[in-house]
Amino acid sequence: MAKNWHIDDDCRHIDYPAMDVVEKPKHGRLEIVHEPLFPKLDGKTSKCETVKTKGVVGYYTADKGYTGIDRLVIRSPYEEGKTEDGVLSVKVVN
Repeated sequence: MAKNWHIDDDCRHIDYPAMDVVEKPKHGRLEIVHEPLFPKLDGKTSKCETVKTKGVVGYYTADKGYTGIDRLVIRSPYEEGKTEDGVLSVKVVN
């Protein structure tokens, strides 16, 4: 559903960034875990896309029997002192 990481210019893990749930899904649950991932990057750190690093990943699971649209909002830090809210819509099908 969502992922975040914090690495240096040499692709080394710095720490686990915060991933806060601002709005929980109404028809399911969101689980946030620490696990290895491949970061998606631009610019000088794009070389790190092929290097697995430690990160934070959010997994969505719909309530049993639910189909339709669900929504959640996640807040994550980026750059120094800035945060960004990600509004995520999930289409749940059978």
